[in-house]
Amino acid sequence: MSNFEKTIFYRDNCVKAKETGDGMEYTIECIDGTGTMLCYEVFPGLELFFNSFQAYHCKENREQSNMLKLNFCVSGRFECSFTTKDCGILGPGDMSANLFDGKHGAASICEFPLGYYEGVGILIDCDRATKWTEQNLGIFSLDFNSLKQHLFPSGWYWVRPSGPKCEHVFRELYENGRSNDLQYIRLKITELFLILERLPLIQKTESYFPKSQVELVKHLRDHIISDPTCYSSIEQLAAEHQISISQLQKVFRSIYGVPIYKYLREYRIEQAAVALQKTVKSITEIALDAGFTNPGKFSETFKRRYGMTPTDYRNYEKLNTEMD
Repeated sequence: MSNFEKTIFYRDNCVKAKETGDGMEYTIECIDGTGTMLCYEVFPGLELFFNSFQAYHCKENREQSNMLKLNFCVSGRFECSFTTKDCGILGPGDMSANLFDGKHGAASICEFPLGYYEGVGILIDCDRATKWTEQNLGIFSLDFNSLKQHLFPSGWYWVRPSGPKCEHVFRELYENGRSNDLQYIRLKITELFLILERLPLIQKTESYFPKSQVELVKHLRDHIISDPTCYSSIEQLAAEHQISISQLQKVFRSIYGVPIYKYLREYRIEQAAVALQKTVKSITEIALDAGFTNPGKFSETFKRRYGMTPTDYRNYEKLNTEMD
């Protein structure tokens, strides 16, 4: 098992490494949480890894040249600033690809806007991997340098929906690839790259957003959840910050996965659940804090989310605490 994934990406953040079958599991200490990476060297020059992060930010270092990296999002959200202007955001079913040449994106902060991320990644040393497949895979050999030219007719990164064929292979890898069956993994990896070789030329897509808009939307999100009285309508937010309504909605949904109204409603209900458990406030007070003027409507919404009324939830959590 090589260590080049640990060495290149998270060498300053790895706090623990252990062997697991044919793979290595790395524990990553993030800025505000932790993550794990289960890595397999599928063959020399190609490494497959399964990511699981409970964090919002994590540093990446990319220093080697002629490397190709693919990411596929299984759940959560994955955000990466390719440049100071372009920000790519992956939701479930999306994939990204980027080249490393020792200059572009040598170091960055990866972000997980929902606080968690599950995904599959593939890291390829194009020269080493090509040489190995030519010597060992016969008619199924893969020329990763040629593939690199096909995937990147211009630029060095892209984000797009993976499409049904690629998504199917990525999800099979995610569901079955941790079984330590390297023959199976090699088969699925070869299938994936044979599909990628036959994709139409990939151009820059609408999965990018100006970095300034992403930062604005995150600022607005932080503002509206910290001060419920500041938010009256999407129209007001858009007008006050000089962004179109459609773009505000589009960027927000790409980052957080749901429309602004739904995100705010779910966030306030979750905060109400915390208040029921941690404070002695009345149900009416908590309902008002959550933006509900009608306690009955609050109780109805809360029950849809948690399967019980606020009163029952408070009693249930109190009983659990006493038992602990």
